[in-house]
Amino acid sequence: MPAARSPQKSGQARRDDLRRQVLSIIERELRSGATFADISVATVVAEAGISRSTFYAYFVDKANLLRTWYAEFTDVILEAARVWWALDGTATRDELRAALAGIVQAYRPHPELMTATHEAVGYDHEVRAAVEQAMDQYIGGLRAHIETGQAKGFIDPSLPPAETAYWLQWMAERGLHRMVRARPTSEDERLVDAYAGLVWNALYAPMR
Repeated sequence: MPAARSPQKSGQARRDDLRRQVLSIIERELRSGATFADISVATVVAEAGISRSTFYAYFVDKANLLRTWYAEFTDVILEAARVWWALDGTATRDELRAALAGIVQAYRPHPELMTATHEAVGYDHEVRAAVEQAMDQYIGGLRAHIETGQAKGFIDPSLPPAETAYWLQWMAERGLHRMVRARPTSEDERLVDAYAGLVWNALYAPMR
């Protein structure tokens, strides 16, 4: 006889299913023009077919739901970014472009939730802290890549690593946030071309 699933695992599976359902509802509302602040728990539970007590049994509030999603999203972006940061002096512009395309692809599935996150930064300190922590990770990873590249001679040594990483990362963050949502997937190639051109010329071209 197969072992029965533990109540804990069953509860976690239920939480995950419900979270996906609720996030899907929130994304649909955002696509229709609502802001994250506009979307009430009453609307969410009505569309999900659950009670308010069920919602609050699984989630502290809407912002908590968003923070949990954003933490997972951060891991996905970091995984994509590490492909870029692993490039060395043998990397070609096409290889850089492929790595940056992976970052754009990672952003593509949930632009509405990214917009909601940036909105919530303005009034939820925990969301703001989560975004700042993620940006610190991105900037730190890129800074380490720049420093490694300068030491090995494939990144322009005249660039200040910390400030260059800060500029490039915040440029990418705002560009991806605004353009990926506003542009159709058919324009992703153009976005990647522009992104790769900026990064290549800023970091690597002076050493070629």
